[in-house]
Amino acid sequence: MPLAALIFSLSWGRYPLSFIKILSILFRTDAFAAVTTADYNIFMNIRLPRTLFVFLSGGAIGLSGVSLQSLFRNPLVAPDIIGVSTGASLGAAIGIVLLHTSAAGIQLCAFAGGIGATLLVLQLSNIGGEHSLIRLVLAGVIINALAGAGVSLIKYMADPLNELPALEFWLMGCFNVITWKKLAAFLPIAVAGCSFIILFRRQLNILSLGDEEAAALGTPVKKMRLLFIITSTLLVASVVSAAGIISWIGLIAPHVIRLLFGNNNYKVAPLSFMCGAALLLFADTVARSLSGNEIPVSIITAVIGAPILAQLMLRRNNDIWIGI
Repeated sequence: MPLAALIFSLSWGRYPLSFIKILSILFRTDAFAAVTTADYNIFMNIRLPRTLFVFLSGGAIGLSGVSLQSLFRNPLVAPDIIGVSTGASLGAAIGIVLLHTSAAGIQLCAFAGGIGATLLVLQLSNIGGEHSLIRLVLAGVIINALAGAGVSLIKYMADPLNELPALEFWLMGCFNVITWKKLAAFLPIAVAGCSFIILFRRQLNILSLGDEEAAALGTPVKKMRLLFIITSTLLVASVVSAAGIISWIGLIAPHVIRLLFGNNNYKVAPLSFMCGAALLLFADTVARSLSGNEIPVSIITAVIGAPILAQLMLRRNNDIWIGI
């Protein structure tokens, strides 16, 4: 599935490229098909870095969803619950409207906002020395509400002709600004973060049993939970800071895999990476191919994700595992 989505994304678009022509570009030969300068530039400088970034982003968000759903023992949890997306939105809003910074500056502000919001959630949930999943969820609700209010206030202050449209478009998510440089900056975080979650998926299985059971099995509960939350935050913040808010993937990909393969994270974690990558590749390809003006990708992911979730609810009925 991800390989088919990858080939589809590389070849399809408003400027289609056949698979044979792609091979000619990659092998730098005209033996397979004639390649023009436009073909080469579009593929190598625009489509290839974007497709690779989308692939890694979808996989990273899917893995973050697996991690957080297992930690909170709730399949309705998405990366938004720890405040990273809303915090990144506030950071981007500050960069666009208040600081009038460059694209790189906006990305840095968004990344700092996502990380800062999650750190506030962790700090707030630990006030009084008591730490629990319920307190973490409540802290996430508080920080999300405050960050959302901050974004609304900055929208109110923004120039309606220039700043407000730029902010709204960023909030809807789009990969049209991805370059080799941004891919290179994201690659180490994606590889390290995804590798950590996949390599330690046994601990995710144990943590999903509950704190007392995990501690009885010798797992350092607080330490491992913090590491998984930080890793998920870094992955999501890196994606959001570069491309804006990407909705639904972190919620839907683990659901699809659990429906097909059960709840064991040994299978769910790596397969959710593949499923998230394939879903986001398909959504991004549709977003940039349907019309002359590129559609924000979160619109497509919502159109895809909502029916999938509804279908999963109907099929699973009472088997869905919910409980904090």
